[in-house]
Amino acid sequence: MAPSRSNENPLTALVVDVSPVAWGDRDLRRSASDRQRKAAGKSSSGQPLILEELLVSIQAFASAFISLERDSALFIVAVAGNEVSVVYPRKDDLEAFFSSNESKQDSGKMQTLLIQGVAELIARAAKGVGDIKNQTTASHGAIASGLSVALCLVNRFLVATNAGLSALRSEHAWNRGNADDEGVIAAIGGIDRKSSNKRARAWSPRALVIQASDDRPSDYNAIMNCAFASVKHRVVVDGCFLRCDDTSASSAFLEQTCDLTGGLFLPLSAAAQANKALTEVLLSVFLPPRSCRNKLNLPAINEVDFRARSFDTGKSTNIAFVCNQCLSIFEEKPKRSCPTCGAEIRSKKNRGT
Repeated sequence: MAPSRSNENPLTALVVDVSPVAWGDRDLRRSASDRQRKAAGKSSSGQPLILEELLVSIQAFASAFISLERDSALFIVAVAGNEVSVVYPRKDDLEAFFSSNESKQDSGKMQTLLIQGVAELIARAAKGVGDIKNQTTASHGAIASGLSVALCLVNRFLVATNAGLSALRSEHAWNRGNADDEGVIAAIGGIDRKSSNKRARAWSPRALVIQASDDRPSDYNAIMNCAFASVKHRVVVDGCFLRCDDTSASSAFLEQTCDLTGGLFLPLSAAAQANKALTEVLLSVFLPPRSCRNKLNLPAINEVDFRARSFDTGKSTNIAFVCNQCLSIFEEKPKRSCPTCGAEIRSKKNRGT
């Protein structure tokens, strides 16, 4: 008897952290380690993972995902420091991608656009590394911005495929169709115009975030907003944090997001990334669709640190001061104004009636 299949088509938005500062540090460590092992007559240990190997693993994951289901859909968003870009599909192809109910994707074209898009993004991000104003944030990827873009792409795709609408189209979305006013009905009910039974296509949306740099303390509110939006629209967020060494470094923000949305979170040690092992992890842990996860022995999130992080120190805190204007969190009370939004801090004596 053949196993039952889910009626929902898989839709994945892949967010990849390719910040040049973080991956440059990994490349230097890898080179130093290889030189030491070569002097001792040993081969490379493959640790830590370098950017070229990361892209190879992502290509393998994306190709397998596209080949797994004929009606699957995949977006790839790259994050490099303060820069965020949609590397697949490219901007010129987005309108056709959204307007087509049949997501025909070419894995060969995807691999080419991935390399090209990442190279262009890193070049833009590298220009801002030398700027003193951006040095404090260039070493950390704008994961919140990348996840926000990914969720927007997922929402546009769902609206376009289910209701026949696209946010990128210039014509009016509420044009009257035939006598039964199919245009308005499609926008309200989400019917499939190409389907004979007028039933909406069901999609199973999720986002997979592959993070290599540390969290930005100032991104806490933004990443939590993304988490709440994902819960509301039933988008599962999975997370894979790539450790540079065998320390216990992780992403508290990404872990909280995955827990809130019911996704998987895996902080991957450096040894687990060596010798192309990342490809095996992506294919065995994160590739299976949501419909069959309850039948697999996948890593579970047992304990989650839900403490907020101070925006100025980056440390987790139990009790903190919160700005009533921008909701920024600080371990110590700001003296005169909020460092984030500049709002004036008034004492009880100076408050008006």
